[in-house]
Amino acid sequence: MRLKKVLAAAIILSLPAAFHPPQSIAGTTGKIVGKVTEAKTQAPLPGASVLLAGTTLGAATDLAGDYFIINVPPGNYSLTASMIGYKSLTKTGVTVSVDRTTRVDFRIEETVIEMGETVTVLAERPLVERDETSTRHFVQAQEIAARPASQLTQILTTLPGIDNVGGELTVRRGTLDQVAFIIDGMRARNPLDFQPYTGINLSAIRELEVITGGFNAEYGEAQSGVFNIITKEGSPRLEGYSELRWTPPGKHHWGTALYDYSTTRYWENSHARHLQWWIDHPDQWVDPNGVAGNDPRASWTPEQAYEDYMRTHQPLTDYTERSGLQGELSLGGPLPVRNLFFFVSGRYRTAPPITGNSYRKMGSWIDATAKVTFQLRPNMKLMFSSFAGSANTNWGMEAMGPGWVSPENKYAYVDYPGYPKYRINGQTLKLTHTLSKNSFYEAYLSRSFTYRSQSTFPNDEAGWETGAPQTDRLRAVDANGNAIPGGNSNLIGLHTTGYYYRGRDRDADLTFSGDYLSQLNKNWQIKSGGDFTYYSLNRFQEARTYSVIERAVYHPYEGNLYFQNKLEFEGLIMNLGLRYDFYNPNDVVYLDPFDPFDLVAAARENREPNPRTEPTRISGQLSPRLGISHPISERAVLHFSYGHFFQRATFGNYGEGYGGEGGEVTGILNTYLTYPAFGDSLPYNLGNRKLKPQKAVAYEVGVERNFGGLVTDVTAFYKDYRNSVRTVQVFMADGTSYLTTGNSDYADAKGLELQVRKPLAGYWGGYLNYTWTTGIFGRSGDPDVIAAPGSDIQTGIDPTKGIGDAILYDPPRLKFGLTLATPEKFAPLRGLLSKIELALDYQVYYPHKQIASHNFVEGGKAFIRPADKNADLRLRKELDIKPLLPTVFVEIRNVFNDKWVDLQTVSDAQPEDKARFINSGFEVFPEKSPNGGPFPDVLQYRNLPRMVIFGAAIRF
Repeated sequence: MRLKKVLAAAIILSLPAAFHPPQSIAGTTGKIVGKVTEAKTQAPLPGASVLLAGTTLGAATDLAGDYFIINVPPGNYSLTASMIGYKSLTKTGVTVSVDRTTRVDFRIEETVIEMGETVTVLAERPLVERDETSTRHFVQAQEIAARPASQLTQILTTLPGIDNVGGELTVRRGTLDQVAFIIDGMRARNPLDFQPYTGINLSAIRELEVITGGFNAEYGEAQSGVFNIITKEGSPRLEGYSELRWTPPGKHHWGTALYDYSTTRYWENSHARHLQWWIDHPDQWVDPNGVAGNDPRASWTPEQAYEDYMRTHQPLTDYTERSGLQGELSLGGPLPVRNLFFFVSGRYRTAPPITGNSYRKMGSWIDATAKVTFQLRPNMKLMFSSFAGSANTNWGMEAMGPGWVSPENKYAYVDYPGYPKYRINGQTLKLTHTLSKNSFYEAYLSRSFTYRSQSTFPNDEAGWETGAPQTDRLRAVDANGNAIPGGNSNLIGLHTTGYYYRGRDRDADLTFSGDYLSQLNKNWQIKSGGDFTYYSLNRFQEARTYSVIERAVYHPYEGNLYFQNKLEFEGLIMNLGLRYDFYNPNDVVYLDPFDPFDLVAAARENREPNPRTEPTRISGQLSPRLGISHPISERAVLHFSYGHFFQRATFGNYGEGYGGEGGEVTGILNTYLTYPAFGDSLPYNLGNRKLKPQKAVAYEVGVERNFGGLVTDVTAFYKDYRNSVRTVQVFMADGTSYLTTGNSDYADAKGLELQVRKPLAGYWGGYLNYTWTTGIFGRSGDPDVIAAPGSDIQTGIDPTKGIGDAILYDPPRLKFGLTLATPEKFAPLRGLLSKIELALDYQVYYPHKQIASHNFVEGGKAFIRPADKNADLRLRKELDIKPLLPTVFVEIRNVFNDKWVDLQTVSDAQPEDKARFINSGFEVFPEKSPNGGPFPDVLQYRNLPRMVIFGAAIRF
């Protein structure tokens, strides 16, 4: 009866409290609960004191011997229970995680000895959490340090449901822009398009919480998951960590080396940098008048042509002579002011391009975090946290693509994309005020900023004004425009390349947020909050191909309110919440979609344009959230979750405006216009300011069971997506058209995740998980093409094309990880084998017969390709040299040198070559392509070969 009353009250209070909050944030603390009893009689002990070592947090037990401690930062602690007349009992190794309840019970013994005696035991952490209402993965700092990884994405992809297929991270079939990525309570993402910052240093992470199932009402702006990172704080003792990684020079791609002058594979910017090439191939260069070098009328000698080339061309980086380097440093401790602590972390990484680059000889990446905490009073804490990242890369730095092969199947380098720059940073200031042992609030002020540009190359004299790629002295075609055998029709490493696109964006947001949490009693906790975000999007981009430009500053805003209940009983834990989201593009709506700028009517009526507009309005929606956990026993839990998750479309896109970088134009505020020099600025890409938010309804059910230290989990999920965004082409009355957006697409995703894990303890730990997913994609609602009513415009496009469902299949995924460690005191070989750790991550992506790219079709028969496999390994040895505790290690990427075959490269081969390819199990590739050129062996596999990294670290 009491449970029913509390549950009813919680549901009733959810509605009004949702509109009476402070502000919302992501969870950054957890809770400890338990009971203190007398050891012999097991009678409850009211008034016992429970204190958390190293903090000011604690509690006293009630009449039933129960206690709770809220607002506990994640980490490992010692917890002490004491009472006059009883021995004090300290439990070490108490692990607290974000938004999770950790139970620690005490049985203390009566004593007549002197005060001060304390018994210390190691707390046994339950492997199955009672309050597991949805799929959540917690990765602690020590677990991160044990993996063979140097990037956060490598840690994430070991988890079930998170995959990196084709270079794009997905979460249960959802893309990364559908994930809320949070660092210390602030959004760490590009304000324009939701793309997250994933470059945080691993040594700075205190705890990583990954939610792939239903998430509580405090989280929004996401449909697929939440990645919540809590960074480390400084402590009273100075601590530090430093790490250095070195990657030897070498060829880090498949196929022939690009700088081997003896090869028949022609790499122009390396071969042409040899004078002998100009002497040996006079038919492949021309003088300033376009006369071939082998023509007696040529005005240049080979030496003169060579000197001109060297003067006007940038040399490519020879990756066989450049090594990669990564250094990371973390430092934390006290500052001269009392109760003031700091923690900073920085990383610098540099690496040569995979294939060479003519303008950036080396790619470089810088990532940093900083955190300062100040205990103003025992019940009040101030925190400042920040992150920053930058990337200086260029075409070909970390991947290869079809653009590396010319029509003659010679290797070629193309510089057309331009010179990119990327910077991102964020800062947050948080005040935590504990009002009583039952309640506290937190208030945040945070800012994030992203700078992204793509410009002409340095010292490019003609630059943007050239428009198209410039003629080179190297001859690629004959007088009739036909490719010269052995020549290269791609222009590479040019002094003046010509550009198709350039842009420069400065996008920022400012957010005020906070929340209030109260533990009403030992069974009922409430949490309410909200936030408000104001954006400044300073946009400039220009596409020469379509003669269009976007130059504007936008100031949209959005916010939310939420209320969350957590009810905890012996056989039932429930998270019940309600969230309200709203946003306003803060712009104008053009009321006539077929003549938005009134240009057509004004021209017809011989008057000045006067477009009809109205201010945009606030759009809002409610999202219910429900999570239930049913502890069957101390070893087994059933969990179920249900929720509605809304996410607005992106504010804008990067790219030329026709298809965007992702192939679709999705920005609400896109305003790409034709050049004013051509007359009135016509719309080319005009975002739909009235676009509805995207919606996902998600269900999940699962069971978790502890079998003798091995935790098994079986979870099934289903997601229904509505109001997805698609590109719509609008034909105006005069026959011209522009692009906009509409809510036309729908989809679903369903899957099954199986997991077995052994937490790292003692001398080993590991995991094994299997994921199966599938889904559908469909189109309805807004058509692909619309035309003005009564118009006789013939678009040539079937408006019903693409309507209906398409079944989508994913490769089943198997992931396995193992960590083995030797004891600290391992006697053989005078202790040489002590403190050694071996870690392995192994992944298999199985092919699917329903996925076209997984099948090689020949003679009407389909032959399925082998599975994609990858193993990463690290062997680490800690040296017993105090106080620095040095460590040496070696990491191997793709340790077994597995090859992910690319069937597309053989799709147009000769029949006999195809037969040989099939009969060899997809291992023997053709020697020549159909046009007689050499086979592009650099592209025959989709992954990269084995790479060895050496490293050393110190900790103090």
